[in-house]
Formats: sequence, C-alpha cells, structure tokens
Amino acid sequence: MSRSAGLPVALTLVSVLLAGVGLAGCAAGPSVDRANAAEATADIGAEHLRRGDNDRARTAFKRALSYDDDNFTANWGMAVISDRTNAVHSAQRYFEHALAVRDVPAVYNSYAAFLCRHDQPERGIEMFRRALASDNAVDRADTLANAGLCLARANKRKRAADYFRRALEANADQTTALTQMAKIAYHERDYMRARAFTERADSATPLAPDQLRLAARIEKALGDPAAASAYMTRYDDAVSAAPRSSSELEQARP
Repeated sequence: MSRSAGLPVALTLVSVLLAGVGLAGCAAGPSVDRANAAEATADIGAEHLRRGDNDRARTAFKRALSYDDDNFTANWGMAVISDRTNAVHSAQRYFEHALAVRDVPAVYNSYAAFLCRHDQPERGIEMFRRALASDNAVDRADTLANAGLCLARANKRKRAADYFRRALEANADQTTALTQMAKIAYHERDYMRARAFTERADSATPLAPDQLRLAARIEKALGDPAAASAYMTRYDDAVSAAPRSSSELEQARP
C-alpha cells in the first residue's frame, strides 16, 4: 500500500471480510441455525460489497445482523459501507462492535484509517498500535507508514518522522515512508536528504504526480533545472488525461 492520497490499509478489506465469514459464529451467542443463517447472509453481503453494490450489501448485512447482531463480518461490512457513504457515526459504531466481537489487526487498521480521516488522529494512532501489538499483525511496514501519515496530516511532523523511520526499518522500500520523509526533509530545507529519499522511492515504484512535483521542487532548490524539468515532464505525462485550467497548470509548476 503505499502512496495513495488516503490512508490505505495493508490489505483489501473486502477480501478479508470474505475470508472471515466462516468464523463469524459465537458459541455463547445465538442458536446454530441463526448463526449459520447470519454467516451465509453476511457472505452474500460481502460479495455485493466486493462488486461495489453498497445498497444490496447493506440489505444483506442488516439481515445477517437480524439473525445475529454479533456477526463479525456483517458488523465490519456495515462499517465499511457507512464509511463509504459518509455515515460517520454509524461507521464508528459498527467498527467498535466488530472489534468487540473479534480482535483482528486488519479491522484495527481500517478503523485507524477511518479515525485519521475524520480528525481523530490520537485515537487512530491508538488503533494502529493495537494492530502492531497483535501476534498476527498484518504488514508492519505499511501499518507504521500509515500511522506516520496520520500524524503528518495532523501537523505532528516529528512524531510522524519516527513512524516513517520505523517503517523503513521494517521495509526499506516502503514508498509512503520514503516520499513522506522526502517531504519532511524538503520542509526542513535538507534538500540533499530529500533528493535521496525521492530517488529511493522512485526506484521502488513510479512516483505519483504530487511526488513528481515535489521531486521537481527539490531539484530546483538544489540548482539542477534539467533534473527539475525531467520530473515535470513526467508529471505532465502523468496528469495529461485530466483537463486543467491554465491557472491550475501554473500552480502545478515548481
């Protein structure tokens, strides 16, 4: 995961929802028949969710919860749908319920990303920490990088840098950490260091448009107009399909 504008978690949510369906029952909960009905219906909801049909997925998940309100997959699925449709309070309630049913690192990650997007960075960091503390933690480098991104967007640059460094210790090619460290170094006017992080990121995976623009600004600050121009050519190629006004084009230049 890596470098998207959002806070992507380390795996596809819907895939994990589908994988978790068979575990949704609870021995101390509803009858076996109702638990099985909830699992089967939640499975249908997860398939609809995978296809992007939020309405049918919501209907299936709600039906599953009518059989068993502690069904893990249905609660997580409803959290995802609520998040997609900007029903913030409902999403938070379903995330909390899913985690009360089962302690799953992937849910902590997706809930953390949700909290960070909705101006709750400290609570989001707490969820990332819980994901990292799990014996079955998903990709640690991605989780650490996302925690850093959460803090960076809350203007907590020093703490963010610590998470990015830890992400790079876990995976030297973690692109989010590399590009964010480049941005931090640029703002600190440590342009050589910013260049080094950018070049490492570009070697790992092609840079996104905003990263290409930053790379051009770094090269301009270092007095290398040819390198800056090369990055801007790549930037223009990357965004050429999107129509932009002349003022937007001017603002895009380093």
